[in-house]
Amino acid sequence: MKISLIPILLLAFMSTIDQITLEDLRWKNRVLLVFPVGANSENQFIPENDTLQGEMEERDMVYFVFGDSLKTNSEFSFATEYIEQLRAKHTLGSKKDCYVLIGKDGGTKLRREQSKIDWEELFGTIDAMPMRMREMNEKDDSH
Repeated sequence: MKISLIPILLLAFMSTIDQITLEDLRWKNRVLLVFPVGANSENQFIPENDTLQGEMEERDMVYFVFGDSLKTNSEFSFATEYIEQLRAKHTLGSKKDCYVLIGKDGGTKLRREQSKIDWEELFGTIDAMPMRMREMNEKDDSH
């Protein structure tokens, strides 16, 4: 039985097409990286209600929860090696749940070691950023 390599090669290519680095999101998205410690704790970091999803969308936010499997509100993924680099860089060896907000400029804007995201603090941090203030002013001016 002959197996065509074309579908296998296409599948391999398609699986890597959306693998990115944070640099690919720079100037496009604010990024929330979440590093839960326990496998069962990863779901508590996923914004499930429409209000939170809307707030994130309005702020050009994407999130990545690095639990047993990657959970995200985007079509993007990271290579396994890159995930380990992100984990080492942003958890700083902590054994606690951790989340990190990366601004559109690629800089770390907020880092917390806690088992629940403080959405008010997170959105407040974003809304205080000069770029976000410009975005809100432009939105107000367009109405």
